[in-house]
Amino acid sequence: MALVSICIPAYKQPELLKKAIESVLMQSYTNYEIIVSDDTPDNSVKEIIDSFKDSKIFYFKNKNPLGSPKNWNNAIKLAKGNFIKILHHDDHFTSKGSLQKFVSALTSDPKTDLVFSYSDIYFKKLNEHYLHKQSNVQLKRLRIEPEFLFFRNCIGAPSAVMFKKDENIVFNKNYKWLVDVEFYINYLKKHKNFVCIPEGLVTIVDGGEAQITQEVSQDKKLVLKENLNLFSSFYNEKLNNKSSLLFFQELFVQFSVNSYESLKAEVEVPTTIDSFLKDVFIDLPKNSLLKKIKKKLLTSRYNKRIFKIERF
Repeated sequence: MALVSICIPAYKQPELLKKAIESVLMQSYTNYEIIVSDDTPDNSVKEIIDSFKDSKIFYFKNKNPLGSPKNWNNAIKLAKGNFIKILHHDDHFTSKGSLQKFVSALTSDPKTDLVFSYSDIYFKKLNEHYLHKQSNVQLKRLRIEPEFLFFRNCIGAPSAVMFKKDENIVFNKNYKWLVDVEFYINYLKKHKNFVCIPEGLVTIVDGGEAQITQEVSQDKKLVLKENLNLFSSFYNEKLNNKSSLLFFQELFVQFSVNSYESLKAEVEVPTTIDSFLKDVFIDLPKNSLLKKIKKKLLTSRYNKRIFKIERF
């Protein structure tokens, strides 16, 4: 039985899937299986799989498209390995030693349950690469406060992560925008030991046509709903602080939500954060334009690459 299951939730873009699979088959570490769970309406993905003629690849066609993240969970459910390596169909390993480094990090200490690496981010539209790193400050905070990921997903995309299979923790089907963050928080609250590999082992393609990020990032109701629901799941009075208030003030300014009443008209508000949200709106009108500009600057690629100012 393979130790590692490379789980690929596929949807269209067969040429990118081919590159992803080729990057797996070139790996120096070979104790793996490849699980492809296919949501594609035609046979384009199956034709790519058939072209490889490799016994390590197991292909499953979904009769009805599952969508994200159900397709992710389906691939994991079909996996036989103890270690799960999600690899999105438009991402790929950067070198032939990538998988070995993931496995070594996860097996070097039996207490370690999750590992993640730096990510080589490829901006397709700009034809540029950027190395996404986790700082020592972020890693230190993550060890004691997994909820920190809500404000800053320093781990990155699931393709940069490998973890020990836990059938009780899956990607939550009620999320699309924050589904990876919600999973990381829940996993690390139960399995606290992780390792960060300071090397870009996976290339993440930013700007692909079929990416969930492109689809939902401007979906007002969805983004508001998921941020409110996830925050409410771990909220306590200590989180009624300047940073949390500012986070939601910037979010509401971004989507032109100007009052508590207008928020409730858009989405259902969790009762556990009702009083917190009322505090958010008290100071919301102050310097709204400045907050919008500040957020745009601090979330820009220039801040991520050069200034690296932590916001929360």
